[in-house]
Amino acid sequence: MTVLDVVRAYFCEQCGCFYEDVEMAARLDDLNITDFEREHAAFLLGEKYDVEIPTAELMAFQTVEDLVGYVEDRL
Repeated sequence: MTVLDVVRAYFCEQCGCFYEDVEMAARLDDLNITDFEREHAAFLLGEKYDVEIPTAELMAFQTVEDLVGYVEDRL
């Protein structure tokens, strides 16, 4: 499973997003991802990939690609 697959699964299952909407260019605000959901996604990614995402950086992410790229860059 890729990082995008993990993010997509979380956003679809927990946040009510449609699978086809969760693509790299999708804006988190357009997907209606709340701050709490971002933090929970960051926690799950941190647990799965042993990566820490500081809250300040997490809140600066604009797109799915920002989130996925941050994690992938640290693997």
